[in-house]
Amino acid sequence: MTKSGPVTDAIEMIASRMTASGNSLAVLYHHSPHAWTFDGASILRNVYDVMLQGLYIMVDVANRIERAQLYMDFMDVERMRFIKLIDSNGTDIAKYVSGSPKRLEAEPVMKQRYDAIKARFTTKTGNVRDTWYAGSLRELAKASDLEQEYELVQRILSAAVHSSPLTLKQGPAVRQVPIMDWHWRFAFRILGAYAEYKGVDLDEMEKYLVTSARRSVFNTS
Repeated sequence: MTKSGPVTDAIEMIASRMTASGNSLAVLYHHSPHAWTFDGASILRNVYDVMLQGLYIMVDVANRIERAQLYMDFMDVERMRFIKLIDSNGTDIAKYVSGSPKRLEAEPVMKQRYDAIKARFTTKTGNVRDTWYAGSLRELAKASDLEQEYELVQRILSAAVHSSPLTLKQGPAVRQVPIMDWHWRFAFRILGAYAEYKGVDLDEMEKYLVTSARRSVFNTS
């Protein structure tokens, strides 16, 4: 079935990002001449973050379109925030960009788009929230029944991203083969949900991979 619209746009962006990360991990795994598990864990942390966002869009059938549209519309929030950041930054490059004559044509259009959607991201206190979704990543994980997995994955992978002393001393808690395995499990969660949405018929092996991927990486059955 051919479907277009915000769900397709959002999930294809997310799936492409996750696949590209998997390709990067494969290069590291097969060809890196140096220890790469810190970098692999950092990439995997990014993959887990975007996976949770994609699953949050897909998990609630009744709200898929609305959530996907929020995801796409948040780009206009990000553009305006970057303009404000550049204008307030005192570096030479920021001043150069801030003074660009191209702003005269582009900025009014961006501002118009921002004004049209910002109410959807405005909190009760009148502030525009920091993310396209309300709440935290933990709440996104909970919505997909992954809260317990999230607690461990977040701690393990974030320790590598933030170079905790213990992780630098002992190395990441997840290494090499598990990094590759986790990545594809996370990817199959999104790909499986998207295949279902698109009405794609999967073969038996693909069904097995998708079904297996839904299980927590910390559960054996």
